Amino acid sequence: MSVLSKLKIVALPPKSGLTPEQQRRGKVIAKLQEQLKLAEAALGGPAYERQRWGWATNENGDKVKVPRPIRIKTWWDETPAGAIQFGLRYGSALLEIQKGKAAVEVGKLEELPSVIRALMQAIADGELDAAIKAVADTRGPKAKQRKAA
Repeated sequence: MSVLSKLKIVALPPKSGLTPEQQRRGKVIAKLQEQLKLAEAALGGPAYERQRWGWATNENGDKVKVPRPIRIKTWWDETPAGAIQFGLRYGSALLEIQKGKAAVEVGKLEELPSVIRALMQAIADGELDAAIKAVADTRGPKAKQRKAA
């Protein structure tokens, strides 16, 4: 009796990939989660620092992997009047939430985490897909190919 005859052989279903919209939503939500951690740290919560692994030489002269901190820019600014404005981004570009408007006025820093959570929910629900797509279509190698053609 062969080994394969003892096994249950089945067809492998194709992997269900994410649509481009779902990929873009996931990208923005991941960055918003970072901003949420930064906002909570600014309010006195646990400090947040993202790290990337890099190579360094130790005292024996061996190359070893070491964590290196990455600076993360906050997406909010304080106006001269003292209000907090949060600019939603896709990569380095601001997203237009409404026509000609790319920021949410929060008021106080204490309200910022709830605003970020609301934006995450809006993105997950697909409310900003058109704005994200408009920015995504102008960036990256595929956009450069469309311009060249």
